[in-house]
Amino acid sequence: MAFWWIVLCWFSVPSAVMGITGDEIIAEVQERLTDYKTFSARFEKQFYWAVLDKQRNREGRIYLSRPDRFRIELQGGDVIVSDGEAIWSYIERNGQVVVGPYEGEVKTPWEMFFDYSERYTPIAVEESKLDGRSCYLLVMAPENEVSVVERMRVWVDRKKWLLLQVEQLEANGNLTTYRLKDHRTNKKIDAEVFAFQVPEGVEVLDRRTPEIALPDE
Repeated sequence: MAFWWIVLCWFSVPSAVMGITGDEIIAEVQERLTDYKTFSARFEKQFYWAVLDKQRNREGRIYLSRPDRFRIELQGGDVIVSDGEAIWSYIERNGQVVVGPYEGEVKTPWEMFFDYSERYTPIAVEESKLDGRSCYLLVMAPENEVSVVERMRVWVDRKKWLLLQVEQLEANGNLTTYRLKDHRTNKKIDAEVFAFQVPEGVEVLDRRTPEIALPDE
């Protein structure tokens, strides 16, 4: 942690690029995300285990329709779907679907970004390139000194203010990277996307609380 706090002190005042600060970038992204009624994108999650010196990649696609419908398709056949009332989690290798009441336990990208902006402070802004796209690179530090995450870096498209990549470095050296591609905002998404169809022969574990019938008076 000593090295990180040296860096934090060095950037004790958020720097600006071309007259824009980290707080202003965050505010602009939040405003754009709030305006999205629908959103879809391909994503890749990369996780690096420092102690094992190994990396695991997993790809997928996400569909969102505000306020509470979403579908997350993962490489390998796993699917998570919310229709606004229930959330369905299908793990293909287990041959099992778990369904429960939707209570907001899976966050949308805008909710995650709002959460980040509340728990992390921008300490530097840089101009950067990512896959040939001009973007702002925000370096962010946790407000809580005991946070597992030591540093977070966020890449934001300069023209469309889209989240392109989020990188989290933990104190133990583990590194998690999320990359978003093929963004589509405010495009029509068929209702069937948010309706889960149980595959034939798959066990269903329904954890929704059954309604209790009240006795007649």
